[in-house]
Parts: sequence; structure tokens; C-alpha cells
Amino acid sequence: MRLKGYLTELASEYGKGITFIDIDETIFRTFAMIYVLDKETKEVVKKLNNQEFNTYKLKPNEEFQFNEFRDAKLFNKTSIPIPQTIKRIKRMFANIDKRGSKVVLLTARADFDDKDTFLNKFREVGLPIDQMYVERVGNFQSRPEIYSRIVKNQGQPKSTADAKAKVITDYVSTGEYRRVRLIDDDAKNIQDFVSLQKSIEKNKAILDKVKQIHGIPEDETFPPIQFFGLLVKPDGSLKRVTG
Repeated sequence: MRLKGYLTELASEYGKGITFIDIDETIFRTFAMIYVLDKETKEVVKKLNNQEFNTYKLKPNEEFQFNEFRDAKLFNKTSIPIPQTIKRIKRMFANIDKRGSKVVLLTARADFDDKDTFLNKFREVGLPIDQMYVERVGNFQSRPEIYSRIVKNQGQPKSTADAKAKVITDYVSTGEYRRVRLIDDDAKNIQDFVSLQKSIEKNKAILDKVKQIHGIPEDETFPPIQFFGLLVKPDGSLKRVTG
């Protein structure tokens, strides 16, 4: 199947698919900064963009400050749409059928300070945001009750990439989806996704659930679940990443 097929064919004769899509530098160019503060003096030690934050390791005397990262007005006013991704998402929704395929936005951010102002940015560019759910993995820290079930089952995430992988695992574990995609600009997130595929392929409980829900016969040669990692390059094009 060509790359276009991976992006548009969300449900087929084989059953439902689910696509996870990052926001920052994937759907929009964004400019919020995360501040690294000295715990004692509260002075700014460093400012991080979204990509730098994904891999930054706090020193013992440091802490994060997320004021800009949660500022919905700043997001709405300054974010610049990435046309290639916007078009692809619209094509996805043009091809979603009634089988229950799903698109989930998967962001490192926590809750914004104004939900509607945040969502209106998507509406402005014609994206059907009200048909998507936004998973904000920053809430693992700021609102732990939201992801308490995932933490109980899988443990506290060690990084943004690990948090995203745990959320994806939670969806996949339902057995509802036979195609799982991640579109993200961060190579570490994509690599963790590819590693997750290998783990799921060895998880008999999940595979048996998929086979039961979808009525997959024992002699079917098509894989119970397929994973497609798609890395967004700086020019907005996509590169498929496999294990």
C-alpha cells in the first residue's frame, strides 16, 4: 500500500483503524516556550521549545514552568498551520466510514487555560476538531487523576515519548483497532512507537482480543494489527519509519 493509502484508509474490509497525531510542529508551527527555573531562586535557567522539551532532563535543582505552554490565547494567536498536514487530516475524515475509525490528537501539553480558545484555532483552519479527542499527556504530572488507570496498569511514564506510548497502548489494548498510526515530528516518539509495535505483536492477550472482536479466522494471513509510524519532516513531508 502506498503512503497515501496509509493516511486515508482508516477503515476497510479488515476493520477499524486509529490514527494518533501530534500538534506542535506537526499540525501547527508553535512558539510557546517552557521555562526551566532554578528551584530556589526561581530564576530562568533556560527556555525550551516543544522539541527541546521532549528530551530535556531536569537537574536536581531545576523545575519546569509551563505558563506559555498552557496559554490558549498565545496558541491561537501565534500558531501557523502546516498546510500539508492540514490537508492530510481533511482527507482522512473524507475517508472515515461508519465502522468507528478514530483520529486522536496526542500532545505533550497539559490542559490549556481556555479550552474553547484552543479548539477555535483548529476550527479556523477547517479541521473537524469536535470529532477528535485531544489526549494531553502533560496531565500525567499536572492532573494525575486523569491517567490514574494507565499509571496503575503500566506505571508512571519516564518521558514524553513514553507517556505517548502508554496512551497508545491503552487504546490498542481494547482490541478495537486493527490499524494503528502515529504522525509526529519527534523521531524519539516515532521510535518508541515502533518499539511498541514489537511489544504488542508478542502480547497474546491483546492479539486474542483483537481476533475475537473482529472475528478473525485462524487461517487469515493478514496481521491482526498493523502499525505505521510517520515522521513529519521540517518541510511538512512524511517519512514512514519501520522497525
